[in-house]
Amino acid sequence: MSGASGKPSSSATYRALVRKKRIEKGLPVSPTPSELERDNIVEDNADILSNVFGRMITLHPGNIIKKSGRGVCLGEADAMKAAAAGGVPVPEVFGTETTPEGRFRISMSYIEGQTLSEVWLDLSDDERKGYCRQIRAILNTMRAIPPLGFIGACDGKEIRDARNYHTYKAPICADENAFNEYLLSAIHTKATPPGVRTAFAQRLQKQPAHRIILTHGDLAPRNIMVRGGKIVALIDWEDAGWYPEYWEYVKFFQRIRSNKEEGWATYADDIFENTYPDELVDYIAISRYQNP
Repeated sequence: MSGASGKPSSSATYRALVRKKRIEKGLPVSPTPSELERDNIVEDNADILSNVFGRMITLHPGNIIKKSGRGVCLGEADAMKAAAAGGVPVPEVFGTETTPEGRFRISMSYIEGQTLSEVWLDLSDDERKGYCRQIRAILNTMRAIPPLGFIGACDGKEIRDARNYHTYKAPICADENAFNEYLLSAIHTKATPPGVRTAFAQRLQKQPAHRIILTHGDLAPRNIMVRGGKIVALIDWEDAGWYPEYWEYVKFFQRIRSNKEEGWATYADDIFENTYPDELVDYIAISRYQNP
């Protein structure tokens, strides 16, 4: 059964359809959840806190959290270390490893509390704005951390660009011009008229130079831990890295949110001290012709 848009009403069915079309076109696809979850096992009588998309989160004795699976990116640990060194509240990283079966694992401290998404719908407008002011302060702290001289994930290995149905990877970029070329390289060549691509390139060239700053990349209530009215940690840093200063802003609007996070995007002006409306419009336009 289809919805009003003509697309399958089930998001899972639509994801499967997108995956099938990408394979038919010879485009890269992310592994299926079942492929990613292969060999995921529970150790040390741990409690499973989450097990989705090939990323199993378990709580172990000593209040140690382990994030493991084939879908885990070990570079997330580098991002959390960079954030912690700059004064951003994050879990403490204890170590990383790759198992003989090919699973990746990050060990980190347990953060007591609940995600903001668990309480978001029950909060008043003033309470929501209170959390937004805290997030703004955290983002300003992140903007003050000195960059490492490249654009990409904090481990310096790749760009990780998560969109609706696939995470795209590319070599790190030395500067913003190279990053703009990456954005243009993701445009459908056959489906995009040359004039449209030229227009996008000209728009990117006209943008002002941007600072490169530490970026979370998935700033949503589900990734914000709270306790007693205070934000105690940002979690899920797998898409983080050193990116142009507008990247956090455009990704804030692009990432898919659950029903429990309804209204989150309407608080953008409370969260971001610096907004990038021109870059947002350009990114939305380019995304229309990129792979989803």
